[in-house]
Amino acid sequence: MSSSIGNAEALNNDLLAELRDWGGPAEMSAFEAVMWRAEVDPRLRSTTTSVLVLDRNPDWARVLAGHKWVVMAVPRFRQRVVDPAFGVGNPVWVEDPDFHLDYHLRRVRLPEPGSERQLFDLAQTLAMTPFDKARSPWEATLVEGLEGDRAAYVLKLHHATSDGLGIIQLLARVLGRQREASERPVPPKSEGRRRMPTPAKLASRQLRNSLFALPSEAAGTVSTLTRALAQWIRNPGAARKGMDYLSSSRRVLANKPVAGSGLFKRRSLSWRFDGIEYPLADFKAAAKAAQGSLNDVFLAGLVGGFRRYHDEMGVTLDRMPIGFPISLRTEGDPMGGNKFAGSQYAAPLDIDDPVERVRHIQKFVRDTRAEPALDIMIRLMPAVTRLPLAAVTAMTADFTTAQDAQISNVPGIPYPVYMADAEIKQFWPFAPVPGCGMMVVMMSHNGRCFIGINSDRAAVTEPELLVECLCAGIDEVLALGKSAVSTQGGRAGERRMKRKVRPLEGP
Repeated sequence: MSSSIGNAEALNNDLLAELRDWGGPAEMSAFEAVMWRAEVDPRLRSTTTSVLVLDRNPDWARVLAGHKWVVMAVPRFRQRVVDPAFGVGNPVWVEDPDFHLDYHLRRVRLPEPGSERQLFDLAQTLAMTPFDKARSPWEATLVEGLEGDRAAYVLKLHHATSDGLGIIQLLARVLGRQREASERPVPPKSEGRRRMPTPAKLASRQLRNSLFALPSEAAGTVSTLTRALAQWIRNPGAARKGMDYLSSSRRVLANKPVAGSGLFKRRSLSWRFDGIEYPLADFKAAAKAAQGSLNDVFLAGLVGGFRRYHDEMGVTLDRMPIGFPISLRTEGDPMGGNKFAGSQYAAPLDIDDPVERVRHIQKFVRDTRAEPALDIMIRLMPAVTRLPLAAVTAMTADFTTAQDAQISNVPGIPYPVYMADAEIKQFWPFAPVPGCGMMVVMMSHNGRCFIGINSDRAAVTEPELLVECLCAGIDEVLALGKSAVSTQGGRAGERRMKRKVRPLEGP
């Protein structure tokens, strides 16, 4: 008995330690600092929005109690950002002495009939509303009145807080594994409200630290170079690696997107949310049949959908510029935060054969991952943050507006989870469109795949048609898995659930 109690205490302590450190260091990375500051251009707002559909209206008292526990266990959720004066150093997360949960947690009700189109319309409006940067940059809204006696939960979070993988890491630890209430470990009490540093004091502190660090950094740089040169002389293999990295850096930095589609060239401040749902098993079967990964199949389906959209709109296009992130996380990295590299892909709209499309994507991803300097942009970010803010914003906008679409695939939670006494049945991921034409994200959740489409309304003028075309492109690729099954003798009845499109009705 004492052994089991000891094991439970150890697990609770490990959980609390993970949650305490979620989000990473207090000072933002250079990459996160660019995301935070670039929002002086409202087109570059980086708001992530998760729409979780629940099978019933959850008990509000339990929802409130759960959020009180989370903000106690995860310090990042009661912290706000202070940007040093004059842009000296990176923004810093500090305890907000005026934090009140009532501001961040809301409760609303959809009007009749409470359709999913109404839910998406509400969620996209919440996502487009900028954060109050004098407060912690997150908001959560319980949406009641969804048809079928259901409810939804909309979590809005600034991307500087975490990428998609970090959000899943958090939710997997704070959501319940059963409907019934279970006892949670008691988080340590906060140290109390302290005076928040002013931007001027923060700038002074960071400038002083930087000046003190300069001699040691310079000496360290010289020492590093000296050691590197000595190693290169003794070990030609090390020298080759260094030269390979330099050559790779030139290739990565020289990789420019192809010209964008005339259909997607306009930009605005208005977003639209749409969604498509598929069984995860269909993607796995297609990936096996095509001898590729689930991500290869997903991208190949989307590219086929983009091809159909251009055909329907009477436009011929051979290549389309899209971007997608490649995670650089390692096992020892802290949860939350951001650690990924962006890649630019000339999507081949002129390839009819879905298998050939999969092969094209495989080669690109393989070659990209093989680049030693895949992380070069992250390494350059500290230098970028020292540029004038106008220059940083212009560089960011030039990079993102050149992309017609950005694509992401995030592994979700593979088992049932609950918020209070309600099960999460659907998980719709909506990432920001920071200057690109649209962002398409697939999130797997408990055996289902949820594809969230956040499109700039000026770029995508026919969103219902786009959804139909993307469904047709994905269906074409998923048919590879069905063909493989029928070749092997078939199955008694289709186990594939009916594909759901969100939405084909609407304003």
